[in-house]
Amino acid sequence: MALQFFSSDFMTIDIGFRYIKIIQLRKKKNNDLMVVNYGIGDTPRGCIKNGAIKDKVRVVTEIKRVIDEHSLSAKEAKIVISGTNIITRIIMVEKVEDKDVDKKVWSEIHNFLPINFDEHRVDYKLLDVVNEGGQEKMRVFVTAVAKNIINSYIEIIKELKLKPVSVDIPANSISKFFQKDIEFKETDILAKRQKFPRQSTNTVAVIDLGSETTIVNILKNKIPEFNRVILQGSSNIDQVIIDEILIEKNQADKAERYKKMYGMVAYRDPNNDLEWQCSECVKKVINEIAKNIKMCFNFYVDRCGGEQISKIFLVGGGSKLKGIREYFEEAFGVPTYPINYVDVRGIEFAPELNIEKINYLINAIGIAL
Repeated sequence: MALQFFSSDFMTIDIGFRYIKIIQLRKKKNNDLMVVNYGIGDTPRGCIKNGAIKDKVRVVTEIKRVIDEHSLSAKEAKIVISGTNIITRIIMVEKVEDKDVDKKVWSEIHNFLPINFDEHRVDYKLLDVVNEGGQEKMRVFVTAVAKNIINSYIEIIKELKLKPVSVDIPANSISKFFQKDIEFKETDILAKRQKFPRQSTNTVAVIDLGSETTIVNILKNKIPEFNRVILQGSSNIDQVIIDEILIEKNQADKAERYKKMYGMVAYRDPNNDLEWQCSECVKKVINEIAKNIKMCFNFYVDRCGGEQISKIFLVGGGSKLKGIREYFEEAFGVPTYPINYVDVRGIEFAPELNIEKINYLINAIGIAL
């Protein structure tokens, strides 16, 4: 899918269920990336379903508006696909001689994936070799995306009069971002060592808390090993607040404002019943999401031969919820970092930019790497 780009400035586009994120980047001589500028727009309602573009005209119109508003001028673009139609799996394949690997892997993929291969783009990556029941087997990370979905994203770029450079999936963009060196604050390092003294660092989870979905990514030694989409996101909190507090329909904006204002609190303020009520609504949804994340972690360890998770990174808009970091550390017993708490080597931001919204930009930055 990837094509070589030749200019130093280019654009990346991440079309989510709620927001469209667009970044203009510059690749420097040392291969570091400079975020020159970015813009975030609203995804028109009903335009995207399970990653498929349902209303190209309205999506293109909103992207053009963001590009113009933020004076983004690059002529080449990369785009990241979202949605539940992306299939990712780890399969175990009997180890064979190097010359026979490709043939063997493709044979197993065809046996394993129940899809029409003429209608899908399928790729694989060899992870490692493990011993299973006394037999050496290759662990293979497989991805499959419908060709018509890929083509719909390429058409978006062409409608914008931009040159398509590549199309990628969130699992790859996340892994590219986290292949960079993460720098933690010294105070955080000391605090985490005291609270979590026995944690290793080679297997981490990146949880993308989006509006409609939560994506669980697991990386071992910075290589993607596991990816699952949970069909719950922060917008579910809005609905619970409407149902249990606001009661009246069509108050999504007010519910979202309450969610952002109050988040999750540890103690009840007797003088602020609304704060506690909203917090309980948030916890109800986050508890359910956390339960599904734990199921993913257990599946990864028990069925995929993975190791225990030693660290969690939180990205996406939901990672800005008040109290979310403390909640995850309590629920999972591992150090947890919203991505805006750390510095990433090799990625710079123009001095005048507000980097508070980096949580939303991880996929758009990752696809650039």
